[in-house]
Amino acid sequence: MDWWNNLRVKSKNAQVRCKALDALGESSDPRFVKALVEGMADEEADVRIAAARGLAKSRSEEALEPLMAGLRDPEPSVREAAARALSALGNDNAITSLVWALKDPSSTVRGCAADALRNLGWRASSDEEQALYEIANGNARGAARSGQAAIDPLVGELNNDTCFQRRAAIDALQEVSDSRAIKPLMAAAADPDPTVRVSAIYALAKEPSEEVGATLLKCLRDPEALVRLAAAQVLSKWEDPALAPHLLELLTDRHFEVRMTAVLYARRISDPNVAVSLLPLLADTDSDVRLATAQSLGAFGNPVAIEALVVALTDEERAVRETAERALEQIDPNWIFSEYAHRAADRLTACLSDPRGWVRSAATQVVARLRAAGTGAPSA
Repeated sequence: MDWWNNLRVKSKNAQVRCKALDALGESSDPRFVKALVEGMADEEADVRIAAARGLAKSRSEEALEPLMAGLRDPEPSVREAAARALSALGNDNAITSLVWALKDPSSTVRGCAADALRNLGWRASSDEEQALYEIANGNARGAARSGQAAIDPLVGELNNDTCFQRRAAIDALQEVSDSRAIKPLMAAAADPDPTVRVSAIYALAKEPSEEVGATLLKCLRDPEALVRLAAAQVLSKWEDPALAPHLLELLTDRHFEVRMTAVLYARRISDPNVAVSLLPLLADTDSDVRLATAQSLGAFGNPVAIEALVVALTDEERAVRETAERALEQIDPNWIFSEYAHRAADRLTACLSDPRGWVRSAATQVVARLRAAGTGAPSA
């Protein structure tokens, strides 16, 4: 039947040609190698793939050249089939072409080339080749051990099809100190995948330049909260006063962790006027944000915060109430006698009708303390 399959290779139907080449590949007759070689030039990719499979089984030296040429095929699936076939062929003369294929745009092709090289007992002749090989095997961290020779291969991996591999490349780039990685990492901060953007932001943390700063400031407006949080955490550690207005804008961010980061940053600013910006956060929906805000206001020592802190003495969370009390003592040990404290009376009176019993109880105690203190100054 081999003569029949040889005839079917000339069919106008691509599916028929594929089946014929698969059948010829199972034959041990060397006369059909020529048909398989010609199949590598077929106009249909599926037929070229079938030809590559058949040549792999032929074990013929005539298969080497067309399969190496297949590594440059415009279709990734054909290049993958050619790499697999060369691995099965086991001819050392394919090594140079397979090393070249370690730079293929397709991660699948690169992986097949690496497998083929391993099967051929290949050893890298340079750090860059070793880095390319490690990346092709999905081991970006291993590539970083090649030092600066790994920069270009790792940067190329930032265009990988999978976000996991792009993140791995970014993590590996952090281990190789080289300025060539900065611009690619800045570009990765705009990656379509938010987790990749986060990795890029943290990778840029040790590069407090104006250009990098501009990139991270854009990330503060990212639609994804985890990206805004990463940018806020990085920028808040930079000692740059010019960043203050941008970070303080995050006090109104819709995500509580971003607001928390902004509160913690504000605490480190020596300007007591920042306390005014923090006052609304004593009524934040998140208790951790309210607690951090109370702590920060106490550290500022600005009496303008007293009124809001007195109201916070009725907070639903005990930890927030206790922190507000300590903050008041920090600002003014005699806060109970201050005009600011008594300005909170109306708001506290409203709490006396709150449906929650513990709120009414806390409000009652604070109101009683204020009434006992009156509006006069403390006695000696």
